Amino acid sequence: MKKWSAPLWFLAVGILLGLVPWLRTVLGFPIFYLIFLYFIFFWVAQAISWNILTGYSGYFSFGTGAFFGVGVYTMATLIDKYDFNFLSALPIGGILAMLLGLGIGFVVFRLRQLKGELFALLTLAVDFVLAAVVRNTDSIDGGFGVRLGSVQPPAFLGSFSTMMYILSLVIALITVFIAYSIYYSRFGLGLFAIRDDEEVAEGLGVPTFRYKMTVFSISCFLIGVSGALHALQIGYITVEGTFALRVPLFVILMSVLGGRQHWFGPVIGAVVIYTLTDTFSQASIEYLNQIIIGSLLIVMILFLREGIFERLRRRFWPSFGLLLIVLAAQLAFGIGGRLISQTAYAMLITIAFLLISDNGYARLTRSIQFLQAKKQVGVSDV
Repeated sequence: MKKWSAPLWFLAVGILLGLVPWLRTVLGFPIFYLIFLYFIFFWVAQAISWNILTGYSGYFSFGTGAFFGVGVYTMATLIDKYDFNFLSALPIGGILAMLLGLGIGFVVFRLRQLKGELFALLTLAVDFVLAAVVRNTDSIDGGFGVRLGSVQPPAFLGSFSTMMYILSLVIALITVFIAYSIYYSRFGLGLFAIRDDEEVAEGLGVPTFRYKMTVFSISCFLIGVSGALHALQIGYITVEGTFALRVPLFVILMSVLGGRQHWFGPVIGAVVIYTLTDTFSQASIEYLNQIIIGSLLIVMILFLREGIFERLRRRFWPSFGLLLIVLAAQLAFGIGGRLISQTAYAMLITIAFLLISDNGYARLTRSIQFLQAKKQVGVSDV
């Protein structure tokens, strides 16, 4: 994708995805699919936002839950206590999360020894501290939770479900475009240098402190905005549900699965992980979801640390063909239930194919070519 054409591609994708609510009214497919896509966009925004910091600069963070919580409670408090318009509250949630990130970064990034596991533990501690503050502050939560009434969407955004879909799509597209732009910029090269060796990067003239503060603030802002919108979807906000470890663990898993070294990796990870989670949750076998996703994480760490994106790029057509064949077989024989469940099973088989090592894949390819050549020789002899 050329730099000058990238905005046009993102705009085209946005327009196509933006037509989905209109297609729903024309084709009459269930609103569930709109809600499902909302959650896909939400997790894409969260995973990409986390990866902008951790994947690009190497500073591993467990603080996603804290910045997500700031966005959620900003939206809840402004609507419930001060009768704010939710569209005005969206950027405020991002700004407050960014200010928290800047405050943390100003202290932490000046101390070189606070990197790696120390930085990760510190950001995790911020999550616990914020949860305690919110729980014991009556003007925010007070331990009773915040119940948001029905939010009236503007007329130009349609129904509530359509509004949530459109806004989450816009946030996700902006987040992915920012990640893409950083990845191919001089700023991105500086972050990659920090990730590889910060001392060497500084010796080469990279303003490491400024770069780290900038990328941290961008990451926190995007997490906060996405969290603020998600507050409307939750409806009833509690400290336990908001500051739980589910959000940071999920975004880490999504990024690790997809690939932290590339801007598009977390997008793939978010789509796969949420599709699997939704499938097994609907089937009331969430324990199986935890087993499969946990096993995937173990396998990725042991055998495929770069994530599936790089292998998917090298084996795109075989992988895409396998996905379509498995999906078509399920549709033809009526197995797998819903389309989303069938897609999830096809994804699992495709991931298993991608887990084959490069050497194993090369041997498999040579074997197939040999059999094809032998068959052609046999036909010519006849």
